[in-house]
Amino acid sequence: MPDNESFTSRQQPSSCLPSNCLPSRLTHYLADHGFTSERLTMRPISEADKKLYRRLYCDKRVMRHIGAPLTQAQADRAFQTAWTQMNRAISGTVPTSQYMNWAIVERQSLRTIGVQGLTWQGEDRSQAEIGIMLLPQANGKLYPEEAMGALMEYAYLKLGVTRILANFAAKNLATERFVKKLGFVFGSNALSTANSEPKKAHQMKSCFADPHHYKSTK
Repeated sequence: MPDNESFTSRQQPSSCLPSNCLPSRLTHYLADHGFTSERLTMRPISEADKKLYRRLYCDKRVMRHIGAPLTQAQADRAFQTAWTQMNRAISGTVPTSQYMNWAIVERQSLRTIGVQGLTWQGEDRSQAEIGIMLLPQANGKLYPEEAMGALMEYAYLKLGVTRILANFAAKNLATERFVKKLGFVFGSNALSTANSEPKKAHQMKSCFADPHHYKSTK
């Protein structure tokens, strides 16, 4: 689509979203697999985001519900893997790329405040796991709902995803609150396709959403 083209229901695949659930967070498609919401721009990660990965993955506060903070070298390797996978995904040379990751940018300040992405398991492209990481200064602004909601709509409408999974630490109540606002469903059917260690199962919560569960209204 042309750069910055407005999103309308005319562009909505008839079988993708229920007729009473039109997009409200996804506002524009951008060139090269980017998209926007009311306050945010989501663009594919670029080489310039290497420092952002260090700020996120090496920060104890950001990582407190994920795991031990990474060293700078480990964060750099994580970035290189994500960047390589995203380049392959948007170039079309490897349509089964395992990851797609976007930088989250405040539209008003142009500050990059975090990353979010999708992860696929195996060859099934209809189901993906979603994740988001924000810098501490971006907290308290309802950005997770806005950014993830826009990514969910993009995944449904542009990537052919029909089910989105989310896994997070059971003690992370903030994440539980905002995924519920987006319509994620908790229960036995919410288990990820990824293999998990039984000893960690009680420490994690899993949920899923699809176009019929998704809540587009703010």
